[in-house]
Amino acid sequence: MPIDRDQILMGCAVALVCLCGLIYSRWLLNCTRKGRWILIKLGPKNGLLILRALFVAGIAFGICLAMDVIRPL
Repeated sequence: MPIDRDQILMGCAVALVCLCGLIYSRWLLNCTRKGRWILIKLGPKNGLLILRALFVAGIAFGICLAMDVIRPL
């Protein structure tokens, strides 16, 4: 069964958005309301670590979706 083009597009889009979030993770923590909430709850070091881990997981998910390792419902 060939890979659907929409699946490739969505996987690449998810990976790209997460990559942008990973690059701007400090800005997201310092300049957004939710980011400041994370800093208050987890502290600056742990908050940055958790946020970056979530973005790396999102990148991995997007790549797996685009490569047809993960199939949408």
